[in-house]
Amino acid sequence: MEIITDYQNREEWDKFVAENTQPSSFLQSFAWGEFNEKILGNPVIRWAVVDQGALSAVFQAIIKKLPFNKTYVYCPRGLVWRQNCADCWALAYGEILKKIRVDWTGHIFLRASPPDEDKEDITGFIRQLGFRKPKILSHGQEPAETVLINLEKSEEELLASMQQKTRYNIRLAEKKGVEVKCQMSPPEADPPLAENIKNQINTFYKLAEETAKRNKIKIYQDDYYKKLVEYFGQGDKNIKLKLYLAQKKEKTLAAIMVIYFGNGATYLHGASSNDGRELMPNYLLQWQAMREAKKEGYKIYDLWGVSGENKTWAGITRFKRGFDGREIKFMGSWDYVLNKKWYNIFRLLKIIKKIIP
Repeated sequence: MEIITDYQNREEWDKFVAENTQPSSFLQSFAWGEFNEKILGNPVIRWAVVDQGALSAVFQAIIKKLPFNKTYVYCPRGLVWRQNCADCWALAYGEILKKIRVDWTGHIFLRASPPDEDKEDITGFIRQLGFRKPKILSHGQEPAETVLINLEKSEEELLASMQQKTRYNIRLAEKKGVEVKCQMSPPEADPPLAENIKNQINTFYKLAEETAKRNKIKIYQDDYYKKLVEYFGQGDKNIKLKLYLAQKKEKTLAAIMVIYFGNGATYLHGASSNDGRELMPNYLLQWQAMREAKKEGYKIYDLWGVSGENKTWAGITRFKRGFDGREIKFMGSWDYVLNKKWYNIFRLLKIIKKIIP
């Protein structure tokens, strides 16, 4: 067994990740790492475990900043193991963590969000390895639960399986004249088209601000959405992104960003206006995105985040469950502490902040 700490074979990496995660995890795709490194300025680590000349596991980790010039290592939807490779976990995990303790001494902790479903035997195993549930930065985690739509069904079957209200709202939006437009930025777009895309991104951000204020949630800065669309919207990578706009008489009522990798299409970001909500544009947006993903050969549509416990997510959870997909729960985020002193300092600062605003 060999651990390669700077794996650079893009095609083999993406093929392995796409085939060994369900749905295929865009967060572990090679291009997502490049986006973080080249565009967002976050250094990336790519390790691979090779056994008898074949990949057994890979993980891509992003180095993130902490106060006091400290850093941690974030591995979203990783480590990715070869399917049916549970027998190699014990040895490989031990060797990986041993090397991490030597190579990553400058970081405070490793945060991993495995792509596996939550099962007691797996969580028990990683606890034995020394992983613990996060005590700091608890807001910075990937959704632990989601709804997956099986796009291998026919459109008729998909509609029939939805809740009656969801079907009704899709048809209502169509009847009321809501239209869905899809925007993808072609390579070397001419100036008028490039300006149009820029305007649509600005529209998306204004809607996102309305949504954040209405639902009391946080969103990214406008520059992040711009970079995301510009980098992935050209469709010249193994991962691509589309911006869908729901409009009536040229007025944009809602918009979503959908990202595509491997066998899956994922609803990544969404926003809607305070006006025209009675026209149900969000339902038609999701349905149109699902239909197009199906036509392009994708097998899974990931609605990306629900929660039966978080009350602030009640509305969005109810909305997504209406499409009647398979609801799954991932293992969630786990921390492997590399510097206990500083980890506890940040934990103490979090407690103090709660006590003294």
